[in-house]
Amino acid sequence: MKATALQIPGVWRGDCPRPAAAVASTRIEALDRALLGGWPVGALTQIIGTEAGLGFSLIIPALAAFTAAGRAVALIDPPYLPYAPALASRGVDLQHLLWVRPQDAGQAQWAAEQIARSGLFAALACWGALDGTAERRLQLAADAAQCLAFCFRAGRAGRADGHSHAAVRLTVAPAHDAQLRVEVLKCRGGPAGHGLLHRCGDLPVAA
Repeated sequence: MKATALQIPGVWRGDCPRPAAAVASTRIEALDRALLGGWPVGALTQIIGTEAGLGFSLIIPALAAFTAAGRAVALIDPPYLPYAPALASRGVDLQHLLWVRPQDAGQAQWAAEQIARSGLFAALACWGALDGTAERRLQLAADAAQCLAFCFRAGRAGRADGHSHAAVRLTVAPAHDAQLRVEVLKCRGGPAGHGLLHRCGDLPVAA
């Protein structure tokens, strides 16, 4: 007997209330408002920066909160060596931080998927463009274990090329007075087009 569309897991009925999605606060009030409460748990967030490592400071408060609670987080192939004193000064407990340095993009994608699916990590961040298949696999892995997955890639401010499986897409660019200009290009379940300035200067990934 074939299942009807409404019997397939994940299919939502238009006449039924949509369940509230779990979120983790960004600890940045304006960004929480733009993202309907915070980073979506069990989903992929894509952050597009005009410079390598740009936008990393947006996720540090959430990483700090997770590690303070004894939960592990992972950084996969950041563009520079993570600068431990700077991370610690922002509240990240280094005992719960894993740094992965893969040999190539294929290994990086494999590591991200395995970490997301393991159920041992609250969040992960990876760097570099993912193709559609890798992006979809990472999204499914994050959903399976309710992990926060962040992917940083290079791009132009205010726009993202092509389709993405990410639940949230942001662009980040430098602004005046050591601020970041953040634009929400996509937010699952909410409107896009929000722009805001993040007053805290971006924290370098490296020394």
